[in-house]
Amino acid sequence: MTTRACSALLLSLTFAACSEAASSTEPDALVDGAAVFASSKVNPGYTAYVSGSTTDVQTTPSGGALLAGGGTDSDAGMQWLLAQGGARSAGKYGDVVVLRTSGTNGYNKYFVNFGANSVTSIVISSVSGANSDYVRTAIGKAEVIFIAGGDQSTYVNLWTGTALQTAVNARVAAGFPIGGTSAGLAVLGPYVYAAFNASSTSPTVLANPYDVSVTLTGALFNVPFLPNLITDSHFMVRDRMGRLVTFLARLQQDGRATAPRGIGVDERSAVGVALDGSATVFGAGNGAYLLSVTSGATRVCAVNTALTYTPVTTVRVPVGAQFNLSTWTAPNTTAYTLSATSGLLTSSKGAIY
Repeated sequence: MTTRACSALLLSLTFAACSEAASSTEPDALVDGAAVFASSKVNPGYTAYVSGSTTDVQTTPSGGALLAGGGTDSDAGMQWLLAQGGARSAGKYGDVVVLRTSGTNGYNKYFVNFGANSVTSIVISSVSGANSDYVRTAIGKAEVIFIAGGDQSTYVNLWTGTALQTAVNARVAAGFPIGGTSAGLAVLGPYVYAAFNASSTSPTVLANPYDVSVTLTGALFNVPFLPNLITDSHFMVRDRMGRLVTFLARLQQDGRATAPRGIGVDERSAVGVALDGSATVFGAGNGAYLLSVTSGATRVCAVNTALTYTPVTTVRVPVGAQFNLSTWTAPNTTAYTLSATSGLLTSSKGAIY
């Protein structure tokens, strides 16, 4: 997760959230960044940090998703995400909502400096916070939604079945873009590595694909132009090729997917995916890796048994290059094959990456 020492206006939201009838406890207005309340309050389960204009704007969005691999953010990727939310004038964009369960206002000044009309970072600390009117309303007015890094298990645990989840899905369905980095990337696809117990490592899960760290769930958000996909971040830097291969094997073995696909995004890299599936790799780092398997892949995937799984077709798409997620094609790239044999991962080109 990227942290930024950026200043912002702290909106300390502590109103009663136990009943929808308690609407009188919503903040009446913002006065120099401080909330004005109508009555006594209790912890609502979230804290919001607001920067920029308090006047809501509306734009015409182009939609899409930014898949960011963690580490230092790609400025070009983030600017692409803002632009996909629509411009109110040259270099001036709409309102951004950043969702997280830890941290504070690290993205506020960053997005404002790139032309966002306003940025509201909301740190969710409970299910009641994710169900609050404030969170639902803020998301409903956002032209861009961004999910920060952190711990994706808390995103799945605190956001599933809530107003936050419903509001994000409605905004994406309305054509507004969504992005996520690191843990935020993990929850964008229809298959989610939830990391409930621990963070999986390639050697551990290749040796036992049913290690307790491998916790896969269904979609948290409905992003229809990211079909049949599981994502991973910090990819080459943290040697996560083996674990993404294992995730694909588990999805097949457990009957979740017939022929799943994976995208691993390296640190400092980001992938901008438009609604038609066209994608561009931004930033630095080692770019993105596209993994796919057929329904007939050879597979030995069992408890306490080293993984055998082949062939896994792999393509590296470097920074600055493009591919098409809909057709799963990448011009000017050469595919290679990965094979796991009794827990040992090998490559047809010699190097795994």
